[in-house]
Amino acid sequence: MILVVPQTTPRTARDYYNELYKAGGLDRFADGEACFDEDATNENFFIFGQSKHMREFMKADGTFEKLPKKMRVQLDKDFLIVRGYAKGIPFKDEEYFDKDGSTWVSPVYDIDPKNSMRIRLTINWQTLRYKRAVEMLDHELRYKSEVAKFGKCEDVPPGIRQVGEPN
Repeated sequence: MILVVPQTTPRTARDYYNELYKAGGLDRFADGEACFDEDATNENFFIFGQSKHMREFMKADGTFEKLPKKMRVQLDKDFLIVRGYAKGIPFKDEEYFDKDGSTWVSPVYDIDPKNSMRIRLTINWQTLRYKRAVEMLDHELRYKSEVAKFGKCEDVPPGIRQVGEPN
């Protein structure tokens, strides 16, 4: 007897995103834009929210002034809240990217005694195209090299309220 296994179409990052969006499962603090790699075989995607939108909302509804001063000072800075997903499963934690000129950077991570790395996200706000680069640095934070991926972001539609919890 020959066992015939039906072929299934591989799922894309967009398929996983659509499934999660319809279930309202995106991280509600990072659900401003959804970003997809140009490589259609990459099943990962990421979403991000801008601190300025959170700040504007909180000021409009009166909750900003009720926050502790330290939290207000932090929210007055521009940063991105980024959450990655692998096949629709959220990465362990949100990442916070600080503004660095016209780009956004993650904290610096030590790799070994001589090397560090950080992630730099560059977004063209007119087209929502992005470059996400892992930058290799020495311990004096001098740039050595990078590996970059490119793609396009889109607004997360407001139609379904996202209630996914940050970890």
